[in-house]
Amino acid sequence: MTSTRPFFASCWPLLAVLAVGAGCSGPRSETAPAEPAVQTPATRAPAAEAAAEEPSAPVVADATPDAGGEVHGQLREHQGQRILRVWGTPEQMGHAHGYWLRDSILEIVDGYALDVIPPSTLDTAGAMYTTVAQVPPRLKREAEGIVAGMKAAGGAHVPRLGRDLRAADLLVLNAMTDLLSIGCSSVSAWGSSTEADPQLGGSPIMVRNLDWSADEDLLRNQVIFVFEPEGGDRQPVVSVAFAGYIGCLSCMNEAGVSALFNMGYGDGAASVGQALGGFAPANLLLRDTLEQRDIDGDGKSTSDDLEATWREAKHAGSYILHVLEPRRTDVDAPARVLEVEADGVVTRDSIPSEALGSQVLAATNHLRRKAKPEACVRYRQIEHTTRKREQRFDRDSLWQLGASVRLPEVVHTVTVEPETRTLGVWLRAVGETKHDGHEPVMHTWASLSGR
Repeated sequence: MTSTRPFFASCWPLLAVLAVGAGCSGPRSETAPAEPAVQTPATRAPAAEAAAEEPSAPVVADATPDAGGEVHGQLREHQGQRILRVWGTPEQMGHAHGYWLRDSILEIVDGYALDVIPPSTLDTAGAMYTTVAQVPPRLKREAEGIVAGMKAAGGAHVPRLGRDLRAADLLVLNAMTDLLSIGCSSVSAWGSSTEADPQLGGSPIMVRNLDWSADEDLLRNQVIFVFEPEGGDRQPVVSVAFAGYIGCLSCMNEAGVSALFNMGYGDGAASVGQALGGFAPANLLLRDTLEQRDIDGDGKSTSDDLEATWREAKHAGSYILHVLEPRRTDVDAPARVLEVEADGVVTRDSIPSEALGSQVLAATNHLRRKAKPEACVRYRQIEHTTRKREQRFDRDSLWQLGASVRLPEVVHTVTVEPETRTLGVWLRAVGETKHDGHEPVMHTWASLSGR
């Protein structure tokens, strides 16, 4: 896979005009490849009281009060992985995020982002982006809260920018997947494909690789986020991402609906003219959608809510959403793939085949229904392994399959089990390669969010 840095830099002349990389297409060639309970202040959010039944990670940093004197965040660590739980209004969640992760955010901006986004271009992109990008208002407020929290913790000044970090900067950086080429792969299995595993018993599971960059500043500052927004129409979302990132790359909501983002290598990205008419940044839209309890009005939180939103929104890039949810009686399969481009959204379901069978679904980066499939070494490897195993997987074998198709730029590998709301996470550390990380760190919903 082509390195993100040269490719990303090639997109930024266009961003100076538009603030999106609509003119850039992805690369076409590939190479194979009991802890103590948390002690919390009395002002902790009510939802956390249920956590006493399961040990959680030790506190790294207690929460900080906002201007109103209330506590809205807690930073913990579990087996070397940082977990930031925030709750309340968008401003309150953002404030806690910026306060506890100030140094990490500055490190990513200064050590990674500004190496691929020239400071002068970031200023231009931020101005244009706030005009043409349809960012959910709640997330704009959350980004503003992050900057406020950083300032409360010591400042938001970025020397290479010669000024303080702005909310607009953060929103542009949260749209990197609309602007650059990354990799990613994902495989889901359920039903007869997982029924032999006594831990799964036919329930759905997915493994995914986020293949992005081997940049040390990026790897060093990965975080597992637990966003707990206030309001009955909103629900918590767990996200595996980076300090300062409020969008969704690898996410699961309280209902168990999980969405994993893969870049697409299709040709249906928005033209400059189309993008100027407005578009919804993919990962910000995904976060907002997963937080909403019921979008289509059927009284349930399901993958249908996500798909309905995507069919109505305007899109700029080419990308794939691999979606997994708990089993339902009203649909045949708990998994679906949305192939998304400016000129349309196509749903790909599992189709019985000699290789994958009817209860395994895979995605890499090439579109496979919206456009004619192209050769993909990783997809062939997934097919070969699935056929060899006769379409049968347990937790370990699915994890091993995921590890076998990582790209050199892998950032993390995650498994999601939506019915038990369990995540297995490997966050690549500085000095590790794609061949490391054979054992995931397991997280339950209760240990992450206290629910």
